Parts: sequence; C-alpha cells; structure tokens
Amino acid sequence: MRLGIDASNIGEGGGITHLIEFLTHSEFLLTEYGIETVVIFAAKKTLNRLPTFKGLKKVTFPAFNQGLLHRVYFQIVHYDKYIHEECDVLFSITGDYLGRFKPVVGMSRNMLLYERDIWKEIKQPKEIIRFWLNYHKQKRCFKNASGIIFISNYAYKEVAKQLNIINKQISIIHHGISPRFSGEIKPQKDISDFSVKKPFKFLYVSTVHMYKHQWNVVEAIANLRKKGYPLELDLVGGVIFEPAGQKLKLAIKKFDPNHEFIHYHGHIAYDKIDSFYKNADGIVYASTCENMPNILIESMASGLPIACSNKQPIPEFLKENGFYFNAKSIVSIEKSLEDMLSNLSNNKAMLKANLNDVRNYSWAKTTKHTLEFITQIYTDHKN
Repeated sequence: MRLGIDASNIGEGGGITHLIEFLTHSEFLLTEYGIETVVIFAAKKTLNRLPTFKGLKKVTFPAFNQGLLHRVYFQIVHYDKYIHEECDVLFSITGDYLGRFKPVVGMSRNMLLYERDIWKEIKQPKEIIRFWLNYHKQKRCFKNASGIIFISNYAYKEVAKQLNIINKQISIIHHGISPRFSGEIKPQKDISDFSVKKPFKFLYVSTVHMYKHQWNVVEAIANLRKKGYPLELDLVGGVIFEPAGQKLKLAIKKFDPNHEFIHYHGHIAYDKIDSFYKNADGIVYASTCENMPNILIESMASGLPIACSNKQPIPEFLKENGFYFNAKSIVSIEKSLEDMLSNLSNNKAMLKANLNDVRNYSWAKTTKHTLEFITQIYTDHKN
C-alpha cells in the first residue's frame, strides 16, 4: 500500500505539530501495516520542517507555494493525476481535499469553520471569506471521504449537526503529547509566599487571534495587581490575525505601559516552549474555539494549576481539574484567577488528576490508531 498525505494547506500550530509527530512515529510502523511508501504533498516550507526517512517521499508543486486561489485551482484541475500515480489511499490531514480520488480519509481539526459566532467578532471580510471557503472545501472533502478522523467528541457532535456524515466510517483519535512537556507537581505555596520581587508567574501560550482573548487576560491581571496580588504574565505566541495583535498591543500599553508585569514574547519555536512551562507558577488559557487544544494537554502535563475558558471542548479534557471562566468577561477571568490564587495550597488533587489523565495521550498511540484506521479504510475499499 502506498499512503499519500495531503498537507497542502497545513499551517502553524497544532497542524504542523501533529504532522511532524505522526511522521516521526510512523517510520518504524510502516511494514507492520503493509505500507511501502509514504508520499507527502505540501508546500516547500512545510516539507523542510518534516523528518526524513527511508520510504518517505516529499512532493511539492508551484501552486502549493502560492496563494489560496492558486492552490484551489491546482487541487481541482491537476492534483488527482499525481495522486493516482503515487498513492493507493489518501489521508487529507487538514480535511480539505477537493478531488475525486478514492479512498480518502479526511480529518477534522478546525472548529472555526463551524462556530459562526466567532465570525461576527472577526469583522474582516477577507478572513471570513477564507473561513467560508475552507468550510465548503471541508464539506466537499467529507462528502467524498470514506472515513473521517475527529480529535474530540465535541468536534464530532458539532460537525455532525451541520454535515451529513451518517454513512461515513468515523474514528475519534486524540492527539498526543511530547514527553518533554511532562513535569512533576510543583510544591504549592501560599500566595503570601510571593512578592513584588518574586511574583507569581502566569503563562498563556497561544497564537493571537480574536477568539484567544489575550487582552482580557491582561486587564484581569492588571486588576488583580491593583488588589495587591504580586503577579506577572508571560504571553507566548505569534500574531496570526493583525487586528487581534493590535488589540493586544493596545491593552499592554494601557495597563502596563512600562512593561513591568506583562511580557509578550511573540512566536517561540515549538521545541523551546517547554522551558516557559518550567518557569511558570500557573497557566491561563482563554480560547473560545478549539478542537483538541495541544496547549491544554501540555499545560495539564506541566503539573501547574490551570485557569481556563469554560467553552467546550476544554472541559471534555480538563474535566473538573481547573478553574473555569467566561473568556469574554474580564470580571469572570479575574474571579477565576483569584479563586486559583486563594487555593494554591489545596490544588494537589487537581494537579495529580491532570498528570494521570495525560498519560492517555501519546503520539505513538495517535500514530498507531491512525494507521490502523487508514489501513481499514483501504482494505474495505479494495474489497
């Protein structure tokens, strides 16, 4: 069997992390599943970040290194010819393959395509058109697909409300986590043990977009400092939507003009982010649109207390082992953080439960289950 992977539209964040980890753990499993070669179709910058091993072939096309319209045209008109030549089964890792090749396994990873309330917050026609177009690409891909992989129960239920996937083979396969994020429970001090010179350090890791609400977290931290809490906030993540980046910049300028307690680090390479977890005392995560957030799982593995958005699917994974808030409400964020800070010495049961739960997530398990599902789809199609 020749496995093709369509990664032509993959971007930053969880998508590229998943692809790298999947390929890394696939190398020694290919023969077990009768896979002779893996052919990956992607932009050059994506291919350059991927591992190399015997049996892996990397293919790019000029259109994959250009804009969205160029990619779409190529995918509709020319792409199938190359897939037929190289592949027996295709894994569309972003769930937006547009051709007629079969069998295809699609993957759901972007809930922005389905949660339209967020489109109203974005307000930029170009960005909304992009989501609309990607929604219809995924709709077409899933219609053509023989199997679909979801990474959370929440995503499966929400997508099933909007798309007809009743007759599709479905598998829910969670993402994994790199062992380097795994930590031990830090000794939980009382907030009185912290000071202005040695403040309690919150960490928020995420790209900057309208649904991430970093500016609300900044204001909540500023309000708590006014109440006398010795706090700092480290923000890690690049700007992927400029109006959101400007909103964050203005919030920092307003609430911490001298950069005393808000530290925005911008994009940090994935292999260096774990060092921020090791230096933090608590996690805050204010996203209101996720599928299965890698950042949340990494935070759970860090052994740190977590305050986060109450929006699904976060509670699906964190369960009752965090301090929840409405990410759109500064008052709610502030209260949640204050609850955490007031209970630091009583958090051990939560942290222990999180460390126990993350043992269920490994990239080796993710890869094995994915290859099993793809192989089953191929076998059923062949027969």
